[in-house]
Amino acid sequence: MISNGQTDLLELIQCASETSEGLMRMDAVRRLKKRSLQRLDVLALSEFARKAEDPAWRTTAAQVLGFHRIATSYPDLVDPLKGAILAERDPEARKALAYAVRGTDGATELVNHPAIDIAQEAVAGVPFTEEAWSKMLDAFYAGLSPAQKTRVLRLIGEPEDAAKWVVQYTLESSFGDVKEDPTEQTVLLYQVIDQGNALLTLLDAQEQLERTHQKIWPGLARRERKRVLLDLFTRAVANVGLKPEFGERLASRVAEDAVFLEKQGRRLRTILRGQSAPDGEQLIIVVAHAFDEADPKAKRRLAEL
Repeated sequence: MISNGQTDLLELIQCASETSEGLMRMDAVRRLKKRSLQRLDVLALSEFARKAEDPAWRTTAAQVLGFHRIATSYPDLVDPLKGAILAERDPEARKALAYAVRGTDGATELVNHPAIDIAQEAVAGVPFTEEAWSKMLDAFYAGLSPAQKTRVLRLIGEPEDAAKWVVQYTLESSFGDVKEDPTEQTVLLYQVIDQGNALLTLLDAQEQLERTHQKIWPGLARRERKRVLLDLFTRAVANVGLKPEFGERLASRVAEDAVFLEKQGRRLRTILRGQSAPDGEQLIIVVAHAFDEADPKAKRRLAEL
């Protein structure tokens, strides 16, 4: 099953999996973390992770693959590792196999896996690319367990650049697998993403002028989507309050863009009208800070804001 050149590597896997000799196990783990893996090593580990007789060995081999992010460099291993999850009966080994494909589309495809442990591991391993996040959002809208939905929302809320991807998805997605009104799901997403980037992405989006009979939200045609999403964004902001980045992005845009406030003033008033007094005070402080650093024309626009 394994070539002679990888015998030492697999012995390390076995030692790292054993609990009887604590120092030996710690040394094996340390050496596995530092080891530079070549193609033959990777193939041996992949086979061991899928076929070794002891589930503890399978678990450790898969964990080593995941620790070194091997699947991102050897995409041909993703499908065999992902496929092994179906046959694996040991819960720790199964979770480790999901960890082994982190950073690849294999992880994205496991986000809606019915096994909770696999789905949890998959969310943590979704690669930070627009394509991968689009697939994750497909799963989010198609329906996830409440706990898994919370994990996805937590992940989506972390990087500020994710707001552009989420908004672009909601602008363009056909919602083909969605069986229910996507309104509430969209509000949840808009509540966790960077408010400033989300607003600017929505406002900058080209109007959907083409006429179509395809319905996205009940009773609303595709060409009206931008207006609907702006309303949902306004609702999301009202639910959670203004976040600091909202004022920072808005003040920066008003200072830099001579016509932005003139074009978008009505929408901004709608969004800001429902905010609390503390949120309004926070926005004033942010705008005042930008005012101090602006040129005379920008100061006039910021004063109007």
